[in-house]
Amino acid sequence: MLDIQGQPRALAHLQRAIHSGRLASTWIFAGPPGVGKFKTAVAMAKTCLCDQPIRRPNREAGDGHLATLPDDFVLTQPCGTCESCVAVEHGTHPDLHLVSRQLIRYHDKSGKSKGTTLSIQVIRGEITGDDSEDHRVEAKLYKRSQRNRGKWFIIDEADLMELPAQNSLLKALEEPPPGSYLIMITASPGELLSTIRSRSQIVLFAALPAVVVATALQQRGATTEQAQLLARLSGGSLGRALGWFDQEPSVTPARATKVSTVAKTQAEKVSTDVFTWVRHLTAVLDNLATGRGGSVELAATIHRQAEEYAQRSMQRDPLASKDQATRDGVAVMLGFVATWFDDRLRNRVGAEVAVPVPSSVHAMPESIVVECLRIGRGAEVQLDANAHVGLLLAATTTAWEQAMTGSV
Repeated sequence: MLDIQGQPRALAHLQRAIHSGRLASTWIFAGPPGVGKFKTAVAMAKTCLCDQPIRRPNREAGDGHLATLPDDFVLTQPCGTCESCVAVEHGTHPDLHLVSRQLIRYHDKSGKSKGTTLSIQVIRGEITGDDSEDHRVEAKLYKRSQRNRGKWFIIDEADLMELPAQNSLLKALEEPPPGSYLIMITASPGELLSTIRSRSQIVLFAALPAVVVATALQQRGATTEQAQLLARLSGGSLGRALGWFDQEPSVTPARATKVSTVAKTQAEKVSTDVFTWVRHLTAVLDNLATGRGGSVELAATIHRQAEEYAQRSMQRDPLASKDQATRDGVAVMLGFVATWFDDRLRNRVGAEVAVPVPSSVHAMPESIVVECLRIGRGAEVQLDANAHVGLLLAATTTAWEQAMTGSV
């Protein structure tokens, strides 16, 4: 548990809870995507399920030292070698239940669900049970732990729970059985019912320092330049940065064959990586800023690259929604655009840009950049509100073009 990087406050919060011996039955781990919430949840469960946990003073924890706790505070971590720890590592521990939207494939026998939300079928099937006459399911929450160290349930992307699923869970949280612990992982705690939040211990996770993200990427084989750029573009999300770096082309012929034009085009699209997206996008932004291009080209570029992003998402998760994956792609591209504007502003005010995105445009007036950033944030809000992607991009890029007219 102490080997998790970049979250000292969250780890200190959990260590204090473990040390007290009075763990809350329900937790919410809230923070940006890809910053270690799920990994920490599993590590906490592993610690509490361990047969021979290791306890040592904070001063002796080495790299796991937590500056927010006294040096004589006794930290607890799993041994990593007992039968329980090995079972957790292999995903076979009978008292650790990982719940995700993808489990709908096991609970919706019709096979029609796309797994875009956490449905009541998943929550009932994995946690609360179902006592209806036509579909009885035993509640795992109320079963005795098999190793007598409690039962842990970790719900990933808990904000995707549908209202019926949340209400089903809420009933169980009102009188949780002793020795049962629930952790909800979310980037949007506001999507959870206030009554669920009020019954939960909330642990906040922060965006990771760029150096932590860059170091992890370099350990995966990224160059220093690639690692630093991805760390910046990811906004401190190691999960997102690793996902971008680890993406592989989906079409890799085993031998040279004659491939149709359509197949070639699809292969080229799918093999596009984040560095190519950034280069293409910033080149179009450069053209727009210097009057060599227009908003239509920018809107088309964002849309095309968002669809390429969606193709990759669908390859990783066939149950994903194509529409939602495209929206996620648009949000990513809008983030890249915001980084480009941020560089123009930093250059204007003389602030150092350690890892700039590629651009031939040096600086832009502060008032124009501030307005363009405001337009971009508005687009993100509308995207979350389910605005039509095509219309949104047309309106947003037109507003950017109008704001930038005569700026360079």
